[in-house]
Amino acid sequence: MKLPRRLLVASLALQVLCTGPAIAQSSLNYTTSWIGNSFGFGDGKWMQLDVEAIAVAPDGTVYANAPWDESGSEIGVYRAGDKLAVGGNTHGWGNAGGDAIAANSTYLYAAMSIGNESNALSGADYPPANQTWWGVTRRLRSNVAQGAPFASGIGNSANTTKDSFLRVRDAATGIDAAVRGLAASDTELYVSDTYGNRIVVYDAQTMRQLRSWTVPTPGRIALANDSTLWVIDDLQAAGGPRIAHYRADGTALNDAPVLPEGTLPTDLAFAPSGQLTIADNGPAQQILLYSRAANGTMALSATLGAREGIFHSVKGTPGDWRFNGITGIGYDSAGNLYVAQNGQGPRPFGSTLVGQGAVLESYTMSTRTAAWRLYGVLFVDAGAFDPASTNNIYTGSKRFTMDYTQAPGKQWTYAAFTLDRFDYPNDPAFHLARGVRGSPMVRRFNGQVFLYTLDEYAHYLSVYRFAPATEGQVAIPSGFFAENPLPGGWPAGQPGYGEWMWRDANGDGQVSADEITANPATGSTVGDGYWWVDEPGNVWLATPTSGIREMPLLGLDGHGNPMYSYASAKTYKMPAPFARIARMVYRAATDTMYVTGYTDASQYNATLWKEAGPVLARYDNWSSGSPVLAYTANLPWNTQGNPQVTTVGIAVAGNYVFIAELYTQRVDIYDTRSGQFVGALTPGADVGSTSGWVDIYMGVSAAQRPDGSYVVLVEDDARAKLLMYQWTPG
Repeated sequence: MKLPRRLLVASLALQVLCTGPAIAQSSLNYTTSWIGNSFGFGDGKWMQLDVEAIAVAPDGTVYANAPWDESGSEIGVYRAGDKLAVGGNTHGWGNAGGDAIAANSTYLYAAMSIGNESNALSGADYPPANQTWWGVTRRLRSNVAQGAPFASGIGNSANTTKDSFLRVRDAATGIDAAVRGLAASDTELYVSDTYGNRIVVYDAQTMRQLRSWTVPTPGRIALANDSTLWVIDDLQAAGGPRIAHYRADGTALNDAPVLPEGTLPTDLAFAPSGQLTIADNGPAQQILLYSRAANGTMALSATLGAREGIFHSVKGTPGDWRFNGITGIGYDSAGNLYVAQNGQGPRPFGSTLVGQGAVLESYTMSTRTAAWRLYGVLFVDAGAFDPASTNNIYTGSKRFTMDYTQAPGKQWTYAAFTLDRFDYPNDPAFHLARGVRGSPMVRRFNGQVFLYTLDEYAHYLSVYRFAPATEGQVAIPSGFFAENPLPGGWPAGQPGYGEWMWRDANGDGQVSADEITANPATGSTVGDGYWWVDEPGNVWLATPTSGIREMPLLGLDGHGNPMYSYASAKTYKMPAPFARIARMVYRAATDTMYVTGYTDASQYNATLWKEAGPVLARYDNWSSGSPVLAYTANLPWNTQGNPQVTTVGIAVAGNYVFIAELYTQRVDIYDTRSGQFVGALTPGADVGSTSGWVDIYMGVSAAQRPDGSYVVLVEDDARAKLLMYQWTPG
């Protein structure tokens, strides 16, 4: 597509031409920082966004594995609160990470899979059409980026992991046959072939199969000093997983403990003292310690962690021993404990979910104190400022407190986890595509805080209220707006056609069929629209081609839920010169509407479905019925470039409009009063002068601080964080 032509507008409008590549970069006074990750990438390091399993070496080195990290750190190596290495070659070209990891004195063994990119890759390095290989990559512990080949090994001949992949199972594409458990001694490697219902033993050096035996859906494995295996098996049983005990030859032993009711075991390890340690991802969110009793049975001797973990009073408050979705545990030779969490627990079967953000921490057991902790807690997350204070920043499921006087990357403190999967399993977040809340908007009215969130592509708007006295930091599901029915069976009672909304009429935070209101009259006309909530709490929907609709806040019901109705909605016709709207921001205090999208001169291209469009316009006196077009501005837009230059997000604060570009790591700034281009923000050295693409519709936000400076937040999926710019206009 060529750059858009100069737009024809009303004679009273001021027109501004701002095409991306031709804009002269103005020198701006700003700094770059970040939120949500222990490392900013200025030193080349980042904490991976998910940890599904860990292996701990005697010296305290922690090896972590996950099926996905946006920048390829599925395998990460950590020690003493620092990141030491990235395994690599588990990302792209058919490769993906996995759900298990183990180590001996020489090798690292990590679960992974090799696919063929929907049959686009072929040859000996890749499975045949419509198949995936599931197995284990063997690496050198001395250099985890280097494969450790063996005679029967396969793997990509184009990189350092050539001939170092052990194929455990072939499966049809779409079948989850992931290896879910690994354990290793210097002589043998034990593998949970979870899909095949067996444990397979390989020679740790030659990788030749030695033996196997049947075990129902086995998962994590722990090797005891007596060479017996403790296994979490029956992973998919209706009653939940259990603990099993086997001799090394597969003979079952009958001394495994019966776990407390409600326990959901996710990992196990042995302390140097010999205690069997079991991670519980059930409601208790604790670590269970078992010792051998006089009668030979394994008896529960102690628990570690606050009961209910992060949901212990005050609910949703992070802190020492307040676990949240334990995925891995382990000990070093000194008895220090290591715990991995992702706010969810191990990846559900058949799921591509990546958790709610990774936390990896260590505890000194002699004093029961935290030694270090690493965070990679944001992914496909935007940020929003509390209207009462820019020192509070919310994401979909978290809140951070800010001290802007600190050094870059040190300003933020992880203050709250607002998503409660135990008390509110019907939270719409758990039933949307990624299992997260997504982009937040924070509003205050009637003296209360409300959280509104968008999914990645703005199809759904969720509403949350807070009740600090009883629910602490947790955001209670309060309402939901859907442009179209959700795919699948949730929720029961949703209409089969048209838009619908839900309000928690009985105040229990659960979605009930009798609380759903349908609006079939709009049909599909509101689909692919963009939601916005203004400061007074009115809900706006910018439809692609049918104008803009406002649903005014009708007050709060007896449970504190915001009330809306389709009958009270007001629709504004498509504002000239737009033919299609992509984004909007309405500022109620000044009755000003900002719109981005497409015109007849700059037409919509369906292949650029994520974009915010090449044109920005401001309208004054919007609600009067006769809005005045103040100006239009052509935004950066060059689809023939390399990289392409397109826009993806808009934020308005103070006297400026902030436009996030999709591929080019820029936030462009325009003066709200004139539409004139002011300058651009790009990542600085503290974040490695780089960021990822902005993947979501509402990927940028901004606020003006009391001192007149601006804070701008930008989604940075690439390395599990938010970029933060602090800018003082000249």
